[in-house]
Amino acid sequence: MDTHLSVVAPADEATKRIGTSDVSAVKQPPAVGSKTESGNAEPVFHFRVKASTEEHLNNLRNMPMREDDVIIAAYAKSGTHWLWEVVHMLTSGKTEYESRPKEHLMLEFNDVERFETMPSPRIINSHIPLSYLSKEIQTKQVRVLHVLRNPKDIAVSLYFHRKQRHTYDDKGILQSLQDFVNCQPAQPGIQPGCLDDYAAYLREMERWEKEHPQVPLMHLYFEDMKQSPLEAVKRLATFLGVESSESLCASVVEACSFSQDEIKGGKMNFYRKGEVGDWKNHFTVALNEQFDAAIAEHLKNSMLARKLRYAL
Repeated sequence: MDTHLSVVAPADEATKRIGTSDVSAVKQPPAVGSKTESGNAEPVFHFRVKASTEEHLNNLRNMPMREDDVIIAAYAKSGTHWLWEVVHMLTSGKTEYESRPKEHLMLEFNDVERFETMPSPRIINSHIPLSYLSKEIQTKQVRVLHVLRNPKDIAVSLYFHRKQRHTYDDKGILQSLQDFVNCQPAQPGIQPGCLDDYAAYLREMERWEKEHPQVPLMHLYFEDMKQSPLEAVKRLATFLGVESSESLCASVVEACSFSQDEIKGGKMNFYRKGEVGDWKNHFTVALNEQFDAAIAEHLKNSMLARKLRYAL
């Protein structure tokens, strides 16, 4: 059984609001809000975790980590599956796809005991902010890969993700995009993610990085990885401290290409085409102007957001 949790406080002071327990509901990361001078909390949203919620979050905070672990952290629909496969290949030295579904290595959906039995190095995924994860990430200086993607393409990808999973009554993509920019729930009990949440996630990541400078953290932009995949793979290999030849990096790029028929027809067909600028195929002029205005307001103080790209 899974539970939706809504949080605004730091992990050790988390408050919760229980939403739907439908296991088919949207997987959505939490954005940690902060108190304003007036005492009001910033917008929050639901993320799905195993029940019991409090027990599972407590287990995550106390989860034993290993020095060779790799954490892939991102807001939902940012393109983590591509990165997950790449990291798996680089650390194994082979261009073989990971046999386990990515969801089996996501912290929010699995017992800590499952991770304890996994061989090293563990490539662990999560949409939960780092402040909710194991305290040993800091003490053991676990490598963290943070993936970013522009919110317009995320909004489109999120719509098709929900549509494919049949997680809510489909009112059409334009209404879904409107809900994203206005932070309106798709249906009672489910908050599918929105621009407010996206901005809060980036703010929390920036805060966490500033407070834990000793932790090796690499920011990767989906658009950059899409445009220059070989360069991205080489940078990843250096960051991970693994030996990788030019031929291996090139083979990894080829194996993980979204254009590969084997991937598109097989295990990656669930993750769509991963295009940059696909939002242009769905936005109206008025909606794009609304997004631009909202993005300028919500992300105006984010250093990470300044490098976001909306086209190649």
